[in-house]
Amino acid sequence: MPVDGIVIKNIRNELDRELAGAKVERIIMSDRHTVVLSFYNRGRKTQLLLGMNPSMPELHFGENLKLKGLNPPPAFVLTLRKYLLGARLIKVDAPSFERILDLSFESLNDLGDLTEKRLIIEFMSRVGNTILLNQSGVIHTALRHVDHSVNRYREILPAHPYVPPPPQNKLLPDDLLKLSAAEIFQQQNANDNLAKAVYKNVAGFSPALGREAAFRAGLDSERIYTALSEAEKGRLHRALLAICQEINDNKLFPALYYDDSSVNSERQIIDVHCIRLTHLPYFETYTSTLEAVNDYYTQIRNVRDFQTKKHSLSSRLEEKTRKTVRKRELHEEDSARGREAEQHKLYGELLLSNLHRLKDARKSVIVQNYYDENKEIEIVLDPRYSAADNARLYFKKYARNKRRLEQAEKLLEEDMAQLAYLESIKVSLSCASDFDDLLAIEDELSEEKPRPTAKKLECEDLQQEPGRPASKRRRSGQYKQLQKVNKQAEKASRHELLPRRFLSSDGFKIIVGRNNKQNDRITLRQARKDDLWFHIKNAPGAHVVIMAEGQKLPEQTILEAAGLAAWYAGTNRAGGSRSSVDYCEVRHVWKARGGKPGQVLYDNFQTILVSPLDPANLEKV
Repeated sequence: MPVDGIVIKNIRNELDRELAGAKVERIIMSDRHTVVLSFYNRGRKTQLLLGMNPSMPELHFGENLKLKGLNPPPAFVLTLRKYLLGARLIKVDAPSFERILDLSFESLNDLGDLTEKRLIIEFMSRVGNTILLNQSGVIHTALRHVDHSVNRYREILPAHPYVPPPPQNKLLPDDLLKLSAAEIFQQQNANDNLAKAVYKNVAGFSPALGREAAFRAGLDSERIYTALSEAEKGRLHRALLAICQEINDNKLFPALYYDDSSVNSERQIIDVHCIRLTHLPYFETYTSTLEAVNDYYTQIRNVRDFQTKKHSLSSRLEEKTRKTVRKRELHEEDSARGREAEQHKLYGELLLSNLHRLKDARKSVIVQNYYDENKEIEIVLDPRYSAADNARLYFKKYARNKRRLEQAEKLLEEDMAQLAYLESIKVSLSCASDFDDLLAIEDELSEEKPRPTAKKLECEDLQQEPGRPASKRRRSGQYKQLQKVNKQAEKASRHELLPRRFLSSDGFKIIVGRNNKQNDRITLRQARKDDLWFHIKNAPGAHVVIMAEGQKLPEQTILEAAGLAAWYAGTNRAGGSRSSVDYCEVRHVWKARGGKPGQVLYDNFQTILVSPLDPANLEKV
């Protein structure tokens, strides 16, 4: 988990201010790792998300966490509801600079007596946990049960006393202010670099703060501490004291840190912290630590969900491609066998012309091929039949293989068109930059019919009239119908996916399709005849249209639209080399007969050589 004990300490302070006295109204688990507590306090409803995914424990506090609970609810959340629903949060505590939050609640038991419950949240990667305790510190339940076979130091099981994680025996930041460099680093490992030397000795510090101390001292964080001169050790000591003084003085600088200064979808988030990290130059500040942490995990979750969805669509696309390639191979085999048809026809004709000399049954015969300068040719015969019957068999094979060839060539053409179509979807997927792009591609892959506008059905809508109970088969059919209609209604409720829209530097609207269906729509139905249409040359890519509105288009706008066409074809993005883009008026673009979505023909075009243009450089509309 990137947040360290310093960040948790400030989260604790802010949560205590926000939630002290709040009443628990609702508890759900949105997935098997994540608990969401809903609070009501002073006329305001808020939610606290506690995620214990081993790969990334997380915390999120806000007002509009629209998450659905698992159904049926797991046993863990049922126990939380039993003891915490209706309870009031008394205080939020945290052990000194540990990555642990301790939420204390008061509630009435079945006898009407006031009792205290504690919810312990341990934010440790891989072993994070959420544990409910009674007022005596005995465990009611835990998200993850841990017995002695996993951890002999502390068992986390119902009816067992809660044992905190083992102490790390580090120096507290306020105590460290009174110590010299020798006292702080007296037991330093000979191979520890500067960042590790700092965070191994100071409670609550993460590697990021270790690197920050080295940076403020003007030292490389990868240098070995024991190799420093006394002067360099003194500089590191002073830098470390300055950071600890900021922590003690509560001199906060909540911020997210990025790898790039540009504001676009491809910049990567590096860290979040409440202390100024001067070694990371690109940052965005926030008014509170909670706000920064919320945004951090929102962005991380969005990236994770985006990558998961993209991987899922990529797998579906690869599976469709694999099946189509297999069909193409089978049709190529049929085509190869079908090409034998003319040979079988020749055998039949030669046998008929030589019937007068083929009286007896034989396994083969050598005749002259009068189609090829009377060269001799051997024809295999079935000795069970006469020469005339063998000729009829060859004509039968000829007719069958001719039909096979015609059908195979037709199917091969369809297979090649389908592979080209799937390749265009693959390009769209590789260029996807947001969730709307993925939803558009998912729609296309699913080959959905027009979305219905039916209202979502409830179970009562499928109930039978009073009387004889429905059979098991009928009830099963009702449930399947309910699932089908609700799924259609869910798709219908999804907002209409619009194409990408940008504003050129000259103020003209540029429209870019997200998928092949949108490409058809914007080019063949929405664009005017005098609008300008762009497409990467001889490769799959998005359709790009400039809405000219009857005006003469400036050269800069044309270059920008062509750059977008190159960008959304996924070509030469990294290398910066230029790509050929064709463009013409929309009146010169038409749908290919029988073509797949997005496949068009065009003429009267010009070709321009441009570098891909990052859409982050244009204003979205």
